[in-house]
Amino acid sequence: MSTLLEIKGLSAGYGRIPVLHGLECNVHDNEILGILGNNGMGKSTLLKTIMGIISPTSGTILYSGQDVTRMKPGPRAQYGMGYVPQGRGIFPNLSVLDNLRMGVVGHGLDEEDTIRDIVLDFPRLENLLDRSGGTLSGGEQQILALARCLISQPDLILLDEPTEGIQPSIVDEISEILNTLNRKKGVTIVLVEQNMEFITELSHRIKIMEKGSFAGEVNLHSGQGKELLQAFSGFGGSKQRLSPQTSQATPQIAPVPTQKIPTDKRSPTQPTAGSFSDAPLTERIVKMTVQRPTFAQLKEITLELGMHLSDAQINEFLDNMQGSLDAYDLVDGMPDYLPPVLYPRTSGSRPSEEENPLNGWYVKTEVRGAPKGPLSGKTVALKDKVCLAGVPMMNGSSTLKGYTPDVDATVVTRLLDAGATITGKAHCEYYCFSGGSHTNATGPVHNPFKRGYSAGGSSSGSAALVAGKYVDMAIGGDQGGSIRMPASYSGCYGMKPTHGLVPYTGIMPIESTIDHTGPMTQNVADNALMLEVIAGADGLDPRQYDVVTDTYTRAVNAGASGLKIGVVKEGFGHASSEADVDQKVRAAANILRECGASVDEISVPWHLKGLPIWTPIASEGATNQMMHGNGMGTGWEGMYTTSLLDYHANWRGRADELSDTLKITMFVGQYFLKHHRGHYYAKAQNLSRQLREEYNKVLASYDLLLMPTTPMKATPIPERSEGLAIWTQRAFEMLVNTAPFDVTGHPAMSVPCGMSDGLPVGMMLIGRRYEESTIYRAAGAFEAAKDWETL
Repeated sequence: MSTLLEIKGLSAGYGRIPVLHGLECNVHDNEILGILGNNGMGKSTLLKTIMGIISPTSGTILYSGQDVTRMKPGPRAQYGMGYVPQGRGIFPNLSVLDNLRMGVVGHGLDEEDTIRDIVLDFPRLENLLDRSGGTLSGGEQQILALARCLISQPDLILLDEPTEGIQPSIVDEISEILNTLNRKKGVTIVLVEQNMEFITELSHRIKIMEKGSFAGEVNLHSGQGKELLQAFSGFGGSKQRLSPQTSQATPQIAPVPTQKIPTDKRSPTQPTAGSFSDAPLTERIVKMTVQRPTFAQLKEITLELGMHLSDAQINEFLDNMQGSLDAYDLVDGMPDYLPPVLYPRTSGSRPSEEENPLNGWYVKTEVRGAPKGPLSGKTVALKDKVCLAGVPMMNGSSTLKGYTPDVDATVVTRLLDAGATITGKAHCEYYCFSGGSHTNATGPVHNPFKRGYSAGGSSSGSAALVAGKYVDMAIGGDQGGSIRMPASYSGCYGMKPTHGLVPYTGIMPIESTIDHTGPMTQNVADNALMLEVIAGADGLDPRQYDVVTDTYTRAVNAGASGLKIGVVKEGFGHASSEADVDQKVRAAANILRECGASVDEISVPWHLKGLPIWTPIASEGATNQMMHGNGMGTGWEGMYTTSLLDYHANWRGRADELSDTLKITMFVGQYFLKHHRGHYYAKAQNLSRQLREEYNKVLASYDLLLMPTTPMKATPIPERSEGLAIWTQRAFEMLVNTAPFDVTGHPAMSVPCGMSDGLPVGMMLIGRRYEESTIYRAAGAFEAAKDWETL
């Protein structure tokens, strides 16, 4: 049998973190090779590396005898490779017919003939052609994805978890389709799965994968190695760890429970070791949409919950859980209820270094909005934590790289409805945990005024692209200052609106009580206009309550005359403050006085307590919601981005890759959650109300508060060789003035107010909740009075 695909010494990973370790594998013509393994073992990374989506760090990939190791995905597809990613990767708001047309593009095929032929091979699709992809069941979506892949008539198909979340009847249909492709059309298939029944029924051979290496091989025809499947399944007891050293030995099987359980009472999910060895390899649980817990899994759960049950009790509970599990089957079989995607787009591409000198872009694309609207002609970049359906998103991290959203965030739809053109996704920091711009998994984002200096974070790319005049405006996110800090460092206008004013729907959360999103622009008028477009309730975001909007653009030219502004002395003179920054901001306050505002120095002692109050909320809250809760958490009503939740959950198998800034946050958060019961998170939330009231007392007498956005100007981008202390210092040293207003929810805007040593200085204006227009009055007056770059 000839070899179609040959993998030699293949290693690959994400950034500096290795995932695959020297893999060796041959795939023969007309073979179905299964790759079986748990989450986080490197299965999907292997398929992406074979397809050219991830570049290998060493080794070679030979396809039909040709070295394709450095070939890009497009040419590999032309050469006969097809790929169906995990999560199916269809366009949910395009019709089935348009999804198929997307498969025709770039292959030089006659569209009408090709689609007619593919429908003959996939008759289920014939009556679905006018349906939007998002209304199909999970199984129908998988069939559509497979059909679209086959349009180019590949010789090799790479299939990633094709049965995930699919009803049993369609699992059978997919199995039949793949068998037909293999036996009648000679298509070779590499199949990644966790469903052992499915993979054993289809495959000729199975490779078992563990931690980026092959731990053994099973030949389904000869039965050689079937003890590995026993160990993998966990039948007969707790699952044994496989390793290349132990894969050839018969693994130890835990004894059958000592208390005899009558045959008619035994759970079908817990066969004995003996019954497994007597049964065919494919004889497992009856196919169900939701995978049932094994005996070993439930035993592990009971121990995690501090319970100590006998084996007989665990079996009894397994039997009595079936009613609840049946309900999960019904939920799993229903199509998700997600907002429609209304505007066509392509997935875009990674720009070259020449096109991306600041490393501000992750992906460049072009999504054109409505032909007319208030943002017609405006170009927009999205912080790469904002979902843009069909366009890759990594949120600055290696562990999310490869994810493609299936929904548009509410702000995306509103921008496009207003006529904007979205030109790409802007890099941000690793899961947004840095006020510097040095933690993105692809490398640092550079300051547009001085290369080698920080652009600020975490909306680093958004600020750099706006201030560098690559786009007119950008969406940023702010949980500790991440709109305002990069606006200060890079020299643009960044508004953190009142908490809940702009819906956060479809944006990856950190912690719901401090999540904010808002506009970053080159001037005040565009900032007000952008906020006008994106503000307002959407009915899907629990952060929104009693939302009050305004026509913000009317305030921009209303002038500052009559405004009362309090210069908060506690915002100046920090240990980290630079004298020139304090001086420039005080000078800006004097300019506002010249514009007709009343300006006084005031004291708000509680301002210095703001950052300590923010710390437990951010550390424990983010650890609980963003990490343990897979980004979404529970306990709220609204729109959950389930595809993001599923993909992000894989961080657990790659936790070593997380940035040091996120690790230190998680270490603090996990310690206080585990050893102090979440007490300090709860107390900080209580104190946040008092902090809000302290600011409100002052805002009862003053229209605005004023202070430096950041105590310092942009700092040099640190090198890893400088050590952990400087790495984390450059991430967190600038939060002292910005973080308190994420806790209290007051609107706050960074306004560029001068230059020093070739770098911008930012002034922050803070207003009453839902009174962004007052901030725009002062910002507009200051902008009209002076060119900040000359100050």
